[in-house]
Amino acid sequence: MESTHNEPACADAGILDNALVLIAVLDESGRVLSWNRAAEAITGFPAEEVLGGRDVWRRLYPDREYREGVTAKIAGILGTKNYFENLETLIRTRSGEVRTILWNTRRIADGGQSRVVTVGVDVTAEREAGVFRESIIDNADVLIAVLDPDGEVRVWNKAAEMTTGYPADEVIGRRDIWRRLYPDPEYRRGITQTITRIISERAYFENLETTILTKDRDERIISWNTRQIGSGGMLHEIAIGRDITEQRRAEAALVAYMSEMTMRLKQPVGLIGSTLLESVRLIREGLLTQDEIVMVLVEQARKTAQIAANIQEFQRAIVQREGAIPDAYREFLRGE
Repeated sequence: MESTHNEPACADAGILDNALVLIAVLDESGRVLSWNRAAEAITGFPAEEVLGGRDVWRRLYPDREYREGVTAKIAGILGTKNYFENLETLIRTRSGEVRTILWNTRRIADGGQSRVVTVGVDVTAEREAGVFRESIIDNADVLIAVLDPDGEVRVWNKAAEMTTGYPADEVIGRRDIWRRLYPDPEYRRGITQTITRIISERAYFENLETTILTKDRDERIISWNTRQIGSGGMLHEIAIGRDITEQRRAEAALVAYMSEMTMRLKQPVGLIGSTLLESVRLIREGLLTQDEIVMVLVEQARKTAQIAANIQEFQRAIVQREGAIPDAYREFLRGE
C-alpha cells in the first residue's frame, strides 16, 4: 500500500504532518515514503508528486555539479557514521526560489525494515540576516572588532584590516593583536590601566584616544568606543575604532599656523601701534605739521599693506605644506 504524507510508514502521521520543519522518510532505495506539509510548503512540491519516487532530489538540486558535490559530501559523512547533522545546502524550489536548508538524518527500524528520517530546517531568513549584518559590518568605515569572553577576536572587519594592516586571518581566534598594535610595554600598560578603571566604573568607554602602530610601522590615532553585547555568560565586547589621525594632524597644523602667525604679527603690529600713539602725542603738542602727519599715516598704511601681503604668502605656504588641513579651512587660507 502506498504511503501518503498523512500516513507515514514509520511515525505518527499527525506529528510529522504538522511539524514546522521539512520531514521526509525514505526507504533503503531512497524512495520517498513520507513528505509532510512543511516539505510541501518549503519546496513547493506536493506530496503526490514526490511519494513513491526518488527524483525530488534531482529537482531540488537541478545543477548537476552542485548536486554531485552534495552527494559526495553526504557519502563521505555516511562513510564514517550512519547519519549526518547540520549539513547546509541550497535547494531550488518549484517556483525557482533558492532556499537554505539545514539537514539532519537518522536511521530507524520500522517493522524490521530500515528507514531514513530526514529533517530539514529552512534557515534562509537567518542566513540572509547574517549576510546583511556581515555586509554592514564589513562595509562600515570604522574599525569593528568583536571579542569573546576569553578575549579572542571573533570579528575583524575590512576597515580594521585597512587601518591596522593586519588581515583578518592573522587576527581572528587570537588575542595578541593588542600587543602588536601597542608594542611598547609601558604605553600598553598605561592604556590597560585606563581601560580597567573606566570599565570598573561604567562597563564601557567612549572616545578613548590611543595611538596604535600599524603592521607597516605607521602611527595612527584611534578614538575607541566599546559596548557589551549578548547575554548571560556569553557576553562579547564590541570595539569600534575611528581613525582620527588626519583630524588631529589638521588640528595640529592649524594650531601651528596660528602660533607662527601670532609671532610674525606681534612685532610689526606693535611697531605700528607705537608709531601711531607717538604721532598722536606729537599732534596734541602741536609738534607735527599737516604734511608730516600725512607722511606718518601713509608710511603706516604701507606697513599694514606689507603685513597683509606677508600673511597671504604665509597662508599659501601653509596650504601647500599641510595636506591635513580640511577643505573649508584650506579655502579660507587661500582667500577663496
